[in-house]
Amino acid sequence: MNLETAILEIKKFWNNDDDFPFGESQNKSHIHRLENEFKITLPHNLKDYISNFAPLKDFYFSTVGNPMCIYGVENLKYKQDGYNYNSIKNTEIGDWNKNFFIFADEGADPVIVDFEDLENGIQKLMHGAGNWETGTTVADTLGQFLLCSAALHHALSNFEDESIIDDENGFNLADNAAKWYFKNMRNWAGKYYDEWCSVFDNH
Repeated sequence: MNLETAILEIKKFWNNDDDFPFGESQNKSHIHRLENEFKITLPHNLKDYISNFAPLKDFYFSTVGNPMCIYGVENLKYKQDGYNYNSIKNTEIGDWNKNFFIFADEGADPVIVDFEDLENGIQKLMHGAGNWETGTTVADTLGQFLLCSAALHHALSNFEDESIIDDENGFNLADNAAKWYFKNMRNWAGKYYDEWCSVFDNH
């Protein structure tokens, strides 16, 4: 799914009272900066995202746990404190793959594009695992990732007052949210359905 299609799909269900910063700015000037920092030519889909869709400021999607932070364009950069750079010691952290491009994180679990493994799509890695080899692919494209993130945010924020029911019947998404979310995610998430839905027992 390309970015234009994903953004149009999101706008069909997005609450108009909420900010929606994607596709609202032109950031082409940042392409040259990032290519200098990473010393590569960015892939076309990432150039498109940065130039036309990246938010100006960090934006947060609701999730079951920590919010998903989509980095503002100024925070798209090579040096990422705590991942590949120690700002206290002013030194690089050696176990970080220099081909990882972070554009989001969920509670310090970085969401990345791997320049050496573009076919593996959008990956979410796990911090605290001792290395950065532990993680999973959560989407094929940036567009699919944004659509699935926006859908989860919508399900948790725009249906029942209590969107999650955690009782003797399990950890469940409330009924109206569940009917909307699970049906749509079978289409939008495709083979990554479990990555986005299996946290709920009623998926």
